[in-house]
Amino acid sequence: MSEEYSRLVGNIALREIINSLKSGEKTVNAIAEDLKKVSPSGITPLAIELYLWLLQQKGYVQAKGSGPNATYTITDKWKELESKAAK
Repeated sequence: MSEEYSRLVGNIALREIINSLKSGEKTVNAIAEDLKKVSPSGITPLAIELYLWLLQQKGYVQAKGSGPNATYTITDKWKELESKAAK
């Protein structure tokens, strides 16, 4: 398993954001709702946006649009990293 993958999935918030996006394209608010199912307190939309920004900078997530209506998806780069980690 790569160090990069371990670091990302070792962070509970990042792992849950990625898990939320595995079911398809979502807005920050939709991700926040998914995270409330995992943790009653959830994660604030601002924190989710910051995590998404980090994932975008690394090329693991891409955004369509901007502002509160932006939607996010996992990229092939993430899928490749995850696939390599599973081996």
